[in-house]
Amino acid sequence: MRRYAAVLLTVCNMVLAAGCATDSKPRPSPEALQKASEINTQIGIRYLQTGELQQAVRKLEKALKQDAGNADAHMTLGVVYERLDETVQARAHYRRAIELQPNNSSALNNYGQFLCERDEYDRAERLFLRAAENPTYESPQVPLANAGVCAIQDGDTKRAEDFFLRALKYEPRFPSALAHMAQLRFDGRHFLSARGYYQRYLAVARQSPSTLWLGIRLEHALGDKDAVASYKLLLKGKFPDSIQTRQLLEWEEDGRL
Repeated sequence: MRRYAAVLLTVCNMVLAAGCATDSKPRPSPEALQKASEINTQIGIRYLQTGELQQAVRKLEKALKQDAGNADAHMTLGVVYERLDETVQARAHYRRAIELQPNNSSALNNYGQFLCERDEYDRAERLFLRAAENPTYESPQVPLANAGVCAIQDGDTKRAEDFFLRALKYEPRFPSALAHMAQLRFDGRHFLSARGYYQRYLAVARQSPSTLWLGIRLEHALGDKDAVASYKLLLKGKFPDSIQTRQLLEWEEDGRL
């Protein structure tokens, strides 16, 4: 009995010692946790940029355990979950980011794109405008151009033009707005105006399959055979497997070019 009591006492002492060791361990300060959360957020962003989405989730979730009020971590998790097709979680993190920082233009813009892709056009436009109207935001042309793209998806080309023109007032060399204006003016059969925007686009950005296909049809409408031949050669040579090259071949086969 005496031996049993001694063993029990030894166990109790071990437990107490462990408890004392745990209790004496200093806990990280709120400032240290916030700093660690910021570091993990940056690591999560790098994983997102390299396409390592599950790694990004782990780092960003850890960042939120360290600081639940980290708006950047919530916003980035929204992007990651959107890419993983986890719509419910993406929406929740986007919304939380905006709740924490109502004037975070990057978060507003990202959530606006998310909503636009799900045909929630009115809500998306409101977020884009909030992002653009923030006086401290350095790139209002970005959400304005996104609002234009969203308006096109909603079938309102006039409203889309208005947004693109507003974007170009902030940044006259903004490639996205120039390319879309060229396309919209071409669709409206305002060919000279379309060429003006198209040439402005070429001065600041590289050709893509879609811009080359636009250039071919635009210069065909204006009767510039040399430009048509040049753009056709570029499209076939640089983007032989693109949808636009297949469209070009179909037009040539039909005698439309």
